[in-house]
Amino acid sequence: MDRLKVGIVFGGCSEEHPISVKSAQEVARHLDVEKYDPFYIGITKRG
Repeated sequence: MDRLKVGIVFGGCSEEHPISVKSAQEVARHLDVEKYDPFYIGITKRG
């Protein structure tokens, strides 16, 4: 069975950057990789 591609976007140019990174890590950790094929889109603090 093909897995659904899922983009996880995180980061950004705000003071919340580290929290966003941590949240993305938690999402990835709980993602069912038998069903989903995650790819990551990180945005730096500079944008």
